[in-house]
Amino acid sequence: MIRFDDDDDDDDDFIVIKPLSTDLRLSVICSSDWQKTDAQKKREKLLLEELVAIVNKRDELVQSLDSQERGCKRDIDDKLIQLSNLIKQVMLAMS
Repeated sequence: MIRFDDDDDDDDDFIVIKPLSTDLRLSVICSSDWQKTDAQKKREKLLLEELVAIVNKRDELVQSLDSQERGCKRDIDDKLIQLSNLIKQVMLAMS
């Protein structure tokens, strides 16, 4: 899950993205490339790579949840069809 820096939850399962994106924005805004030290450029590159990794992980999670949801809907549809067929059989047997 993703939480923002101002949330009080200290759960390690959360991904904190606000400080990362804030650091990256500050790095880009504060100086031009030619003014940055090698350390600043390296830090900016690492921040960008980390942000991309987080976004990719989020995308994987969303796709996985979507796939699970579609599977559940198919299962429900199958069960409804089975129930409908069973009701039809019972109605025929009663007539």
